[in-house]
Amino acid sequence: MRSKPLVLAPAERQRHMQRVTWISTLVDFLLSVVKLVIGFWVRSPALIADGIHSLSDLLTDGFVLAINRISHAEPDNDHPYGHARFETVGTVLLGAVLLLVGAGLGWDNINRLIGNAPVAEASTWAIAAAVLSLLSKELLYRYGLHWAEKLDSDLLKANAWHSRSDALSSLVVLFGVLATWFGYAWIESWAALLVAALIGQMGAVLGWNALQQLADRGLDEDRQAAIRNSIMQVPGVVSVHALRSRHMGNEYFIDVHIQVGNYISVSEGHQISDWVMRRLMREFSRLGDITLHIDPEDDETPVNHTLAPLRPDILAALAAYPALADSARVQIHYHRQQVLLELFFTRTPDAACQHEAAQAIAELEWLAAIELHQIHVAAR
Repeated sequence: MRSKPLVLAPAERQRHMQRVTWISTLVDFLLSVVKLVIGFWVRSPALIADGIHSLSDLLTDGFVLAINRISHAEPDNDHPYGHARFETVGTVLLGAVLLLVGAGLGWDNINRLIGNAPVAEASTWAIAAAVLSLLSKELLYRYGLHWAEKLDSDLLKANAWHSRSDALSSLVVLFGVLATWFGYAWIESWAALLVAALIGQMGAVLGWNALQQLADRGLDEDRQAAIRNSIMQVPGVVSVHALRSRHMGNEYFIDVHIQVGNYISVSEGHQISDWVMRRLMREFSRLGDITLHIDPEDDETPVNHTLAPLRPDILAALAAYPALADSARVQIHYHRQQVLLELFFTRTPDAACQHEAAQAIAELEWLAAIELHQIHVAAR
């Protein structure tokens, strides 16, 4: 059963990942020492080689520690979105390591099948070393995978599978030694080929998924639908469109357009966006960043390539109409590149204002309508 991911601050998540990796490092170190000591004691080249291989695992543990440190660094001028994608890069590289381990194991056992490499020696020490490596590495895999799911870290998952690759290799050695005792040494190579395929397949899956994240693969349709539904629950939102997403380490960033009423104020539109962001951050724990675009109309299918004028040009045009230019405040609205003006006067708009408004609408092609209002102020 998959563990439910924890919702942690970046620094706390980093500490958990460091602890898990340091435990893996300690186990790999102790295992390599035991294998080397026993190997030199009984003069077993196979055990010595296996001990050196366990020492090489310390390199991947050190690599994970370094990537963990880099990926949790604070954003800076060169990386304004943070460094979380270094964790994804590390997952790609560890996936490549698993592919190489699988390929190496497969090639070695193909040679054994065609008679170009010796079979495993049937010895008590070989069995003891294989059992020790199998148990310790399998326990390390299960521990690492548990925390990989808790921390939602593909990097830890890849390192856990690197531990399991050693466990499976030890299982093949143990199986081969026992098969050799009974005169069926060839069985080991066929079992090893199956293990090699499993390790290579997991490396390919982890590496490919990480590459997809580096290429900005978006969220699945179910998660996108959940985000849209959540946004639509906020009062004032008319519609949601142009939702885009990308992964950044174990988090994801989204940018989305929300349509609000045509004639609401800028401050009201901004307030609606604040409520949308607060709701999304509360409901989606892995959501790291949101970019919201507020649209007063549906802009998915533009209908006019000519832009309506901005305030300076509009006020300059109104100057030709003295009664309108006398307004105390001008509120401008845009709809499909047409302008609707609300003019506010400190007095009741008279017939001259109404006449000039009709004249302006007839003469200015970008002007769709003018509303005339008298200002009434109620204050404390």
